[in-house]
Amino acid sequence: MAIRSDSAGLEKQYLLDMLPAQCKRILEIGCGDGRLTWQYAALADSVVAIDVTPDTLAEALRERPERFCETTSVLEASGVCLPFKSDSFDQALFSLSL
Repeated sequence: MAIRSDSAGLEKQYLLDMLPAQCKRILEIGCGDGRLTWQYAALADSVVAIDVTPDTLAEALRERPERFCETTSVLEASGVCLPFKSDSFDQALFSLSL
């Protein structure tokens, strides 16, 4: 699968603009290789990034900056049937996941 390039940074900026200031717990659905995850992870107390593709999750874990090891989790899960309680997150986001 070809990776789309966002050289202008519009996707990242749009996501950051949409996150409320009080957002502490983020769920990212369809994180893939974590290309966006690590760009916004510093804004939250915790991030759970999920995807259904084990290979891309392994890449996300390899690329995860050390400073996010304690505050981010990368899990194999589907956005269709989330394995979390309904009040587990302040915000859920996804980009290019559908």
